[in-house]
This record gives sequence, structure tokens and C-alpha cells, in this order.
Amino acid sequence: MGAGTGDELDVPATAFARQLDLLDSHEVLSIDGALDRLDAKDPRPCVVLTFDDGFEDVYDNAWPLLRERQLPFTVYLASSYVSAPMVWEGSTAKGSAGRGMSWEQLAEMVESGLCTVGNHTHRHVPPESLSASELDECTAIIESRLGVTPSHFTYPWGVAVPTMEGALEQRFRSASTGRIGRNTPDTHRLRLARVPVRQSDPEEFFAAKLTGRLLPERAYARLVAAAKAAGMTG
Repeated sequence: MGAGTGDELDVPATAFARQLDLLDSHEVLSIDGALDRLDAKDPRPCVVLTFDDGFEDVYDNAWPLLRERQLPFTVYLASSYVSAPMVWEGSTAKGSAGRGMSWEQLAEMVESGLCTVGNHTHRHVPPESLSASELDECTAIIESRLGVTPSHFTYPWGVAVPTMEGALEQRFRSASTGRIGRNTPDTHRLRLARVPVRQSDPEEFFAAKLTGRLLPERAYARLVAAAKAAGMTG
């Protein structure tokens, strides 16, 4: 976040600050707080902020703004890339913009009480390589370095692996996918939807996402999927 790359999910820091201002009229909860609300069938809407992988730019650019506003958030950590270049099959990270946070930086955020650390596998493996050992290796190192046990998981690339749901249910309270949408009390806790925020989003588009108006985002996702299928993007 704020790393200055062309990746659509690399939101500039100035835009992120304006988006946080737009959140002033919305309730932002931790992921556990939001799940507690869903479990209680509480109809009040809320927002959960999440960051994937553990890029250092989250600490450099997002963390000061989140700390200032006392907003809770989740980092889904690919644990083998802590203090290392985040390079895996299909990754676009390059140079300093692709470096992972350090354990010291992660510990600072966790100790604030604002940051929940989730499991994103140890090596950010593709769907066909997702395994219980990848989940357990990530959890074990987070426990040993941060003293917390991840209760939440998100799939690398957002691609769900239904055959892994039994293993996920044994280990986590929730798992999230790349499916775009809002979550309700009836949403399966291992198939949570998410709403991506992109650097090309105008403020009006971001504001619409906050209220659940997702038709433009779904249309965008279909265009990206069609382009990838045609070999136009990586």
C-alpha cells in the first residue's frame, strides 16, 4: 500500500487517507468483532479492513494512519517472506516495494491491540499446493515469533479449495475468498466474501462499495477475468 507500483491493489497513501476519512460515518470492527455480530444475527452493517501478504509498505504507509485513527485491521501473513522479498509464482512485487515486514514491525502492530494477524500459508502457495502442513507451518512460526495463534485464514489469490475446508474448520474461525460481496449471518464462515479496493477507484466508487453497491466492481472483475482468459494480462 502506497508503494508507488502499478498494481491495482497498491493504493496510494494519499488516497488511502481520504478513504479512511470516508469511513468516519461507518463502523469499523475487528474481524472477530464483525463475526461476533454475524453470529448474533445483528443486522447493523460494519466494515473490516484487511491486508494480504504482509508487505512492509503496510507498516510504512497504512499503519501510521490506522494507529492515529485507532482503527482495527487484519494482516493475513505469508510467514516465509517476513523481512524478505515477497516473490512467488505469479507475483508482481519488485525491489524495495516488494519487501515483507519484519517481526519487530508486526509485533508493534499486534501489541497495539489494533492488528489481528491471520494465516495466509507459509509460502503463499497456489491452490493446487495448499496443504495442512502449509497452514500449520505458518501458524507455528506466528505463534513462536508473535505469541498469538491465527484464528483466521485467507486463500492465496482468493481461490477457494473446497477439499481443504475440513482442515480449515479444525484450525480457524473463518476463511475468506476472492468472491466479491457482503457477508450476512447466513454466509458460510469458511467462504467469506471480500471487496477489493483499487488504486483506480474514484472516491465515489469507494463510497459506493461501503454501502454494498457492488455492481461496478463485479463488472470490473468480469472484465479482468475475460482479459486474463484471452491472455491479455499476466
